[in-house]
Amino acid sequence: MRFLLLSMAVLGPALACSTAFYPTDPGLRWRYRILGENRTYLQSFTPTGPNTLLERREFPDRTETTPWTCTPQGLRTLPEGERAIPGGSLRFTGLKGVVLPSGERWRVGEAWNYRYELKGRVAFFELQGFLEVENRIVAKEDITVPAGRFEALRVEASFRGEFGIGFGGRATYWFAEGVGVVKQVSEGSFGGISSELLEFRR
Repeated sequence: MRFLLLSMAVLGPALACSTAFYPTDPGLRWRYRILGENRTYLQSFTPTGPNTLLERREFPDRTETTPWTCTPQGLRTLPEGERAIPGGSLRFTGLKGVVLPSGERWRVGEAWNYRYELKGRVAFFELQGFLEVENRIVAKEDITVPAGRFEALRVEASFRGEFGIGFGGRATYWFAEGVGVVKQVSEGSFGGISSELLEFRR
């Protein structure tokens, strides 16, 4: 969820995507711990074009990547490939809105929505569905994680969807200016992932 445009002439094309609350400078590194599990991952960004970049999450046993596209309204991502779900699989086929808004939207009281279109199969049935996410910045507060103490914007997100059956959940994110996500806590119909920042370095 991002922010102040930095000079592309100095730091390269990825910074067309960078904002104060979700920096994507390729020289930055974040290390996170997944809460409740003995797992960590290293996050970084690599520019792939004037308005695109690739987010990498390096786990000890695998690497996950997420492609991002930069627009004047904010950052967008359409996850690639098939995703396994109980009894089948799905893929994301379309996105309306932005996942992380541009810089001027990052203040208490602001809200934004986005919606994914889904296709896939469960058992022998071909299905179509959707996932809608509503986000609201509800407070500015101090939060302490292993990487330190930060003043952060707390974003409350709720999601609902339909894919053969209805599903939903909620998540809370803390975004610190100049750092990005320092903590997230999520829960939903199919579980959730919570994490906190262990280390942030340039």
